[in-house]
Amino acid sequence: MNTLLHDVVAFLTSREFAVNFVANLGGAMAGVLLAFWIERIRARSDAQLLYGRVLRTSRSELAYLKPICEHGRNALRTGQKAGALDFLGVPATRALLVSPLVHDQAPYSLIMALTILCGFLSATENAFRNVQHLKPKDVGARELLSKMLGDQLDNANKMITITLEQIDSQLRLLGLEKAQDAETQEVSRRLREVLQSQYASLPVQNAQSNQEVPKSE
Repeated sequence: MNTLLHDVVAFLTSREFAVNFVANLGGAMAGVLLAFWIERIRARSDAQLLYGRVLRTSRSELAYLKPICEHGRNALRTGQKAGALDFLGVPATRALLVSPLVHDQAPYSLIMALTILCGFLSATENAFRNVQHLKPKDVGARELLSKMLGDQLDNANKMITITLEQIDSQLRLLGLEKAQDAETQEVSRRLREVLQSQYASLPVQNAQSNQEVPKSE
């Protein structure tokens, strides 16, 4: 018995045991650290992929809205009817501002552009809604109102451009930049034409309905 205990103690205190123990422990710890590192890389990759996807949804939304603002601005500046442009809601873009993922991944410049843009689009929507209740009869007042709304849409268009530049910069860094194909561009063009013609007809109808009936002499 004493011989067995002596052999066990001798083995445990031997250099060979210490080397094997340290090697096995080090291997196990290295394996655990490697697994954590791989999982961290995978989680970071998944987060970046999701971040890129939500950016692309906002980009598509803003890229569609931009020509609508340009059309309304050009129409107002040439004295034409631009329609009741109170449909400037951007739910996908607003969703970026409440996403912790976006605030973790995005640079401050993008967050700032998104915040200012969403606030300005809300103000522009309200401006067009308020105008629907106004009935300026003076030519000068109508021209001034059209200029004001045209400038509002021009500023909205510029802010959209700045925001798109920030989004595109992020998508390039992530390797997720995606160009629209010809079919997408054609469908987008046709849909914009339908919307523009529909909203362009609204003020004419409203003006006709709001005309005062001339009094008989």
